[in-house]
Amino acid sequence: MHTCRELRPDLVVLSSVNGHGFTDGLRVIRTIREQRGLCRVPVVIGGKLGTDGLRNAGCTRRLLNAGFDAVFDNGDLGAFELFLNRHRTAAA
Repeated sequence: MHTCRELRPDLVVLSSVNGHGFTDGLRVIRTIREQRGLCRVPVVIGGKLGTDGLRNAGCTRRLLNAGFDAVFDNGDLGAFELFLNRHRTAAA
């Protein structure tokens, strides 16, 4: 969190390769959103979010409700690229 507060990023991207992204993501987003200087920074998560390898709409919804701006389950790079393009356009 210290680095994020210091650098003031335009976007925070969390990636999971171990299948624990859902659990870890819930913990991390709560911490980020509690930080006064980071509460409005866009935060996204993607990769292997669950250990079963299946896409789970319920988990995606919970991550979004917890404060993520977007969720890219199982490494949906096409959707991530679209998000980045929209984010760049909005920031310009």
